[in-house]
Amino acid sequence: MKIKKVNIIVLFVIIVGIAGIIRLSQKKPQPEEFKGPRETVRIAIPRQPMNSLLIIAAELGLFSQEGLDVIAKDEYATGTGKRALEGLLAKDVDVATVSTMPIVFKSFERKDFSIIASHNSSGNDSRIVGRRDRGIKQPKDLKGKRIGAPKGTSMHFFLHMFLLKNGLSEKDVELSFKKIEEIPPALAGGEIDALSIREPYVQQSMRLLEDNAVVFAEPGMSLKTSNLVVLNKFIKDKPGAIERILRALIKAERFVKNQPAEAIKIVSRKLGISESELAAIWPEFNLRVSLEQSLLVTMEDQARWAIKNKLTDKTEVPNYLNFIYQDGLKAVKPEAVTIIR
Repeated sequence: MKIKKVNIIVLFVIIVGIAGIIRLSQKKPQPEEFKGPRETVRIAIPRQPMNSLLIIAAELGLFSQEGLDVIAKDEYATGTGKRALEGLLAKDVDVATVSTMPIVFKSFERKDFSIIASHNSSGNDSRIVGRRDRGIKQPKDLKGKRIGAPKGTSMHFFLHMFLLKNGLSEKDVELSFKKIEEIPPALAGGEIDALSIREPYVQQSMRLLEDNAVVFAEPGMSLKTSNLVVLNKFIKDKPGAIERILRALIKAERFVKNQPAEAIKIVSRKLGISESELAAIWPEFNLRVSLEQSLLVTMEDQARWAIKNKLTDKTEVPNYLNFIYQDGLKAVKPEAVTIIR
């Protein structure tokens, strides 16, 4: 009887020991803090869903883990990527996040900046929102209508492509160029009949119009990427800081992949939009740190469009390989670089 009791005790101790080993093996290792000197980096981050990796990296302290004290300058929070790029070129910030279109227009003027990585892409970012009471039920009904868009942006480019696909051109409509935040109220007030715009303004426009809204999408027709841009002097002076920025974003990428619901909560809270609205558009995002061949193709297409429509006085498409710095991302995640030289 005593032998059986001893055996039971021994077995219990063994089981507890095995359970403890399993718990230790499953415990997630804490990320190591950067041991070198800390650096301060000023980043212009417009508060848009497309910039979710940057928002998450800042909110979770991932930049700090990499030895970076990031200052997300508030004056760019409610602006556009175009404004963020202007801040970079004025040396008011060290890093800007911006879509390709502003980069394309600036590439006609100067060559002292580079993309260090894309951190999001979407083939379904822009939409056309129209008023049903103006007779808009299908794309062909846009003919003769007054359509709002921010001039020389990815939304303007999307409208151009959308009209062409539906047998129309910009000559068949009346364009109304406005600041992006002015366009949904103009639609709601009847000043324009339709608009071409991105999130979160698509949702805003739909809320303003309610049942009077008709929405047209064209997934895959126009790829939009969000990109980190720095001055070439920053690359020369602080290549290590670039690698640390990218490592923080790669950590944010993994967090989004492993905990999407929590990621949506973080971004929703920061942007001040509902989780349900953000969750509805979340599948449209490819939140991934990369430098892909499609980035070059997109910029070349947009440059040709700008030249053809005389939005620039230049006549030649720049070589966009000269506007991309690959070494930083190759150092921390080489498989994410697929650009062919």
